[in-house]
Amino acid sequence: MAEETEGKAAAKGGGAGAFIIALVLLAVIGAGAGAGFSMMFFSGGAPAHEAEGDKRQLQIVQGAAKHGEAKGGGAHGASEASKVQIANLDPILVTLAGPQRSWARLELGVILEGPGTPDDGVLLKSMTEDIMAFMRTVPLVHVESAAGVEYLREDIEEIARLRSKGRTRSVILRSLVVE
Repeated sequence: MAEETEGKAAAKGGGAGAFIIALVLLAVIGAGAGAGFSMMFFSGGAPAHEAEGDKRQLQIVQGAAKHGEAKGGGAHGASEASKVQIANLDPILVTLAGPQRSWARLELGVILEGPGTPDDGVLLKSMTEDIMAFMRTVPLVHVESAAGVEYLREDIEEIARLRSKGRTRSVILRSLVVE
């Protein structure tokens, strides 16, 4: 009978030791996973060496653009860089159509082809006015889904192309707030 109680005591001691070892092992694995996740999170989703390479590549491209050379190099790169201009439109604040009387704030950027002209300011103001007039006709239902927002961007891009007589390459939808 004494041997029987000693066997039970040994079994209990072995179980507690195994539990402690498993607990320590899980804590080490959790700490390693947390450290790995935080390294990925704080470096912007890329390993540190890749993030540094992207920064260097951006600096190289910016430096080449300052000297009139793009990736294509030479005079062709300089003429290509002068053909594209990015301009921000004034923020647009309108009341949407429909019985809800919701309002929307829209911030847009426009990519224009060709060299800048003195009339670009007037062009951008007239684009803003046209887009504002269009947005007053858009009901809330049309901007409730991702597909609706994409259709809205395409419609705005078409308005910008018509107003600029084909100079607009693309419209950048910076923000859309609907309340």
